[in-house]
Amino acid sequence: MKALTWKPILSNLTEANGELRNLLWRLHYLVFRELPEDCPERADASYVAWYARQEERHPFAEGSLFVSLEHAYHHLNWAWNCRHTPEERVWRFTDKDADRWTKFPDTADFADLWPLDRTVKVTKDDFGLIGSGKKISLFPLRPEIQQAQRKLNTLCCFVEKECFGEEEVVPPKGMPADVWQQPLTEKEFARRMFRIYDRLNTAWNCRKGRTYPKGDRALQQCRCFSPAFATGCHNMWRTRRTNGPE
Repeated sequence: MKALTWKPILSNLTEANGELRNLLWRLHYLVFRELPEDCPERADASYVAWYARQEERHPFAEGSLFVSLEHAYHHLNWAWNCRHTPEERVWRFTDKDADRWTKFPDTADFADLWPLDRTVKVTKDDFGLIGSGKKISLFPLRPEIQQAQRKLNTLCCFVEKECFGEEEVVPPKGMPADVWQQPLTEKEFARRMFRIYDRLNTAWNCRKGRTYPKGDRALQQCRCFSPAFATGCHNMWRTRRTNGPE
């Protein structure tokens, strides 16, 4: 079994985890008008006031969600795609490396999450398919992001264990000892990444509705990575691009 490049993987997973955590704090504020208990600045009135000003000036909308998820996807994709590359080369990546590693994984482990329609339709807007000011529903968006962040936080702990040793890392709360003591194989890494992608994809695809889709095909489409993420700062899908509205 080929060894994985754990430290660059951890660096990227940690970056994605931070993005999702910040997104969750913002979503929590939008629902409850206060910050969650795990936010260090929760009791700081000036920080809460800053959140209020931000929402007045730049209300949370589809474009806000797109930017946050694009950043998280970018680092998740990078973490998986660079896994077999020597560490020194990862830190000294080329433009070609960056373009390849920021793509959504194309290995068979993630085939069930590939878009059913791989055609990407773009407009003159920088966000392509994304209307930056369009309002979105916070349900079921927030629970899906919450699940993804929890799963990603657990994966970060497992990767930290591979980097620094079991004795240096506190296991996730409630983690069974027999599971925690197992090495993180590439197969298990893929399985945990799949579950994170699954939740993030569902969050994005459910952003416009207050209920989950019904029917097998609709549910499958809801779980798939959206080709919309080929239209932002990064082209995250290997596909032929076409012009015209969605």
